[in-house]
Parts: sequence; C-alpha cells; structure tokens
Amino acid sequence: MTLLKKYDRFVILIWIFLTIVFWVRYIPDSSMLEGGLLAISIMSCLYPFTTYLSKSLLQKAMRQNRMLLFTGQFFLVSAISALFIPVILHGFLYLEESGFLPPSELLLGRNLFSIMYINALLVALFVNFGFCGLRFHEESMKLHEALVKSQLQILQQQISPHFMFNVLNHINILMQEDVNLASSLLIRYSKILRYQLDGSKNSKVSIAEEVQFLKDFIEIEKVRWGNELAINCSWKIEDNHKAFPPLLLITFIENAFKHVARGISEMVYVNITFEQIADSICLEVENSKSGIQQEKDPVSGIGLKNVKKRLEILYGEHYDLTIRDAETTYYTKLVIKL
Repeated sequence: MTLLKKYDRFVILIWIFLTIVFWVRYIPDSSMLEGGLLAISIMSCLYPFTTYLSKSLLQKAMRQNRMLLFTGQFFLVSAISALFIPVILHGFLYLEESGFLPPSELLLGRNLFSIMYINALLVALFVNFGFCGLRFHEESMKLHEALVKSQLQILQQQISPHFMFNVLNHINILMQEDVNLASSLLIRYSKILRYQLDGSKNSKVSIAEEVQFLKDFIEIEKVRWGNELAINCSWKIEDNHKAFPPLLLITFIENAFKHVARGISEMVYVNITFEQIADSICLEVENSKSGIQQEKDPVSGIGLKNVKKRLEILYGEHYDLTIRDAETTYYTKLVIKL
C-alpha cells in the first residue's frame, strides 16, 4: 500500500509540526531564538523514548498479544523520559541567569523540580499516546495487508489444480490420436503452466501477458473440439502495459468450455469479447448449452466463487459482474474499473 510506504515520512512531519507548535507556544514569553531552541531540545529529548516505545515495544507487544505488559511499559518509559525535561528547563534557566540568553517570562517560577516534572509528564504522556496510536494503526494496516495477500494466494492456488487437470486430460486424449499434435500442445501448455507459476508469485502482470495466457488456453480448446465447436474471439487492447492481476479471467473462459454442450444437429459455440480502454476492462463470455437438466458436478462453482472473492478483495465496489443462465445459453459479463 502506498500509505504504508510513506508512513515514516508522515511520522517525521508530525514531529516537525509538534516542534513548531511548541515553538509558537513559547514565543509570547521568550525570544524567537530561545523558544525555538527550547522546543527543539524538548522534542529531541522525547524522540528516542517515543520511537523506542512505539516502534519496538508496541510492535513486540502486538505480535505477542501482550498489550497489558505494554501498558506498564508505556507509563514507565513516559515517566523516565519526563525526567529529562526539567533538566533541560533548568539548563535554559541557567543560560538566562548567565547572560547567554536574554531574560524571559517563560521560566519564571519554574525552579521547582516537582512542578516541572508533573508538567513534563503530561507532555510525555500526550506525545507518546499520539505516536503509539499512529503506530498501532500502521501495524493494523500491515496485518490487514498481509491477510489480504494470503487470501489472494490461497484463492489463486485453489484455481490452479482444477485448470491443470482439465488441460492435461485434454492432452492425454490427443496423445492417443495424434502424438505430434499432442506434443505441440504440451509445449504450449508449458507456457501456460509457467505463467501460472509466475502469476502465483506476482500481484500484477501486464494486460498483454494475461490476454496471451487466455489465447493459449483457447488454442488448446480449439484443437480439442475441432469442428464440433464454433469459437469466436475479439480482442481490443488500448494499453498492452496496463497492470492487471494474473489468473483473474481464466475462470470465466474455462467455465464456458467446461459447460458447453456438444451439439447433435446444431453447431455449439463459445463467444469471447475482451476490451480494455483507459482504466476500464470488459470481458464478455457466452456459450451454448443443452436445455436438458444435467447432474451437477460436486466441485462445480468453486472457481466462480473464488474469483468473486478475489474481485471483492481487489476492487471492492469498482467492478460489475453480470451472469445470465438461460435454458440454452450461459452469459457472463465482467466490467472492472482499474
């Protein structure tokens, strides 16, 4: 996620912002130089303690599920860091009394250590609580991102074995009829398998790679069906380098070939139209099917269910899937806004 990559920069900006806020707060009672130096000194004092607390102790507590222990560590580190602020204030008071800095009203009546410490503790608690809250949010986002990636990998792995079984079964049938043709198809399938293996590792590929993968699959199906099936394809790609999730579209095309019925008197067909324009992708797949009720495969529908989950994870509400299951045709249309 882009936000996670820039999170550390955001935290640094917050530190700078707090320094400026403290500086502005000190200016009315001191010179601009003294107010600026005091603000920088206090923030520099708190920075290592807050960073250790939020980046090290908090992350460890979240991963080990020991937030109660972290609560104690939070107050302990805050109490220790607050000890240094009165020392800094006394240092600036000494510089004023020695003439290195002009006298100011900022430190009047602040020679009592206990009062200084209570005020410093409140500042330390406020700063530490704010940055720990930011880091807690960051860790939650990382965990969510890891969970989403894990879910996508699982869904892609569930699709692959079913696809592999279908293609290898087609090649096995062809080997009994035409060894040379089966050999050429096996070479083509090695490209498909390589794409599948690479696709399971990469979150994005180019749209040209995804379309070529679909074309290779369709070519195998054309040979398997021969003249018994009319296959009509239309491909329109505006930007071949457009990034796209791998193995997202194969389920719709695979289902068309899986469920198309062999015709007796009428020619059966599969029509595929793919279009990518700007940030929009549209895939339409239609296949003929038998009007006779067939017994459902127990595993039928798993691929479609998985691809719907992937679409929800990847695009949320930025996609539209239309499915029309008529008596003699099955039609799907997927529109994605990238």
